[in-house]
Amino acid sequence: MIQKLNDCLNDIKEIRTLIKAETAKTISKGSIRKKSERIASTWLSQIGPQVESTRQISAETVKKYTDLFRRLLRITGPSNLKITYEQILKLLIKDYRKELILPLHEKPAISTSLSLLSEMFKKLAPYENDYLREAIGCAQHGFLKASVILGWSATIDRIHKKIEEIGFSTFNVTSSQMANQQKGRFKKFNQVQNVQSIGELREVFDNVTLWIIEGIGLIDANQHTRLRSCFEMRCQSAHPGDAPITEFNLLSFYSDIKEIILENPRFEIAKTNQAKENDSIPTSATD
Repeated sequence: MIQKLNDCLNDIKEIRTLIKAETAKTISKGSIRKKSERIASTWLSQIGPQVESTRQISAETVKKYTDLFRRLLRITGPSNLKITYEQILKLLIKDYRKELILPLHEKPAISTSLSLLSEMFKKLAPYENDYLREAIGCAQHGFLKASVILGWSATIDRIHKKIEEIGFSTFNVTSSQMANQQKGRFKKFNQVQNVQSIGELREVFDNVTLWIIEGIGLIDANQHTRLRSCFEMRCQSAHPGDAPITEFNLLSFYSDIKEIILENPRFEIAKTNQAKENDSIPTSATD
């Protein structure tokens, strides 16, 4: 948000410089008018609403700048007075840094959307592991890639616990049955497993585990596809690359793991295991 505001300020100053260089009383040059229109429209449709959503800037201040950008947009038609441009741009620049940028530096904001993550998972059982709490904390401090990695850790940890509950033999036998299929959805599957403990299960590649839990019937093909996308986002977050992780990516990721795994009745852990897990977690960790 701070970078967007700085870029906007630099664009405003650039327009002011261009307008000062004009000798005519009116601004008729198309390049100046189009640039002014673009900046004003960007504020009105994107930057202004985003600044307001941070709740770090008062509504009155946001309205002040929105009104000024709206005035700038109105005069971008042909042959409006140069002095009118100068007056509006002067008012925009005068307190811009003090009123819009410095408050965000002093107290970085948590976006409204990300601040709701903890609410999304308030129904989770008290035995839920620490991965998710740390994942949400990372998101709320702007570390989105770290949040994805920990969020996936919470997801695969729940899957592992469910497999342990239903029995490793079921997991192993299902993998063998899938590998023996000559046609159908699992015809290319060849990852027969022979795990005997949760430690061995954790060495199985996550993408293989997703196939086997589909074979068991814990998820269907569509859920598998969505989880695979979440897993790929985890891999993109953990390795160098240019693919961005945005707030929208993150919210989609958490919505999927919440509905398909973490709050899916099929992945609930028996009360005996819940009690065991709960005993091992300090009371403060579940607050």
